[in-house]
Amino acid sequence: MSPVSRHFLLFLAFLSSCAAPEERRSALVPSRSVELAAKYDLVDVRAFIPGIAIDLRYTTPRNVAQRAIYPARMPCLLRIETAEKLKTAQALLRAQGYGLRIWDAYRPPEVQEELHRHGGSTGMFLSPETGWSRHCGGIAVDLTLVDARGTEQRMPTYFDEDFANASRHYRGSDPEVRRNLQILQAAMKQAGFTQLESEWWHFDDADYVSNPQPVVFGHQLAIPTL
Repeated sequence: MSPVSRHFLLFLAFLSSCAAPEERRSALVPSRSVELAAKYDLVDVRAFIPGIAIDLRYTTPRNVAQRAIYPARMPCLLRIETAEKLKTAQALLRAQGYGLRIWDAYRPPEVQEELHRHGGSTGMFLSPETGWSRHCGGIAVDLTLVDARGTEQRMPTYFDEDFANASRHYRGSDPEVRRNLQILQAAMKQAGFTQLESEWWHFDDADYVSNPQPVVFGHQLAIPTL
């Protein structure tokens, strides 16, 4: 091998090493994870409810950990019965000129541990020692209301913040916020969800509230830990 060729190969190896962190963050193969998820009765919401808006906040730094804790191409997964209910809620809202935007759905228990380390003091994240979040079984979803153009509507707070004002019982004086919350709550309740008292954005599949589903770990779905 000539010196030029050797130097070129070393240069390529250097570029590869520079890109390694991002590649590791994107090492997830969504189709493989979705295939594995089917064994646990979890479905890909993007395919199951075409057109629904999805913005998984934990793929970004916009969360309590202030860094991405999901892989960049994290699939949005839910138990199939829960996804069916969400599909109904989306249809109910579409008929009124609105829709849903999902902020979180299935959450690997490994991520729940990370969230508890960073935000356990807020009371938002269950300690693994006392029990797993229903997100870890794919029977809970965090979401908000959007209009027909996909614009998020004004709500009591943003996601995972301002816990003091995050109750599902809006106590403010803004009629628009109250109306938006009522529209969202009515559609989700009619579709078969119950709402977490302390977080207006969190909804549980009512059929499984008293019968939590077994948690599914990220490594079972080939979802890497960041």
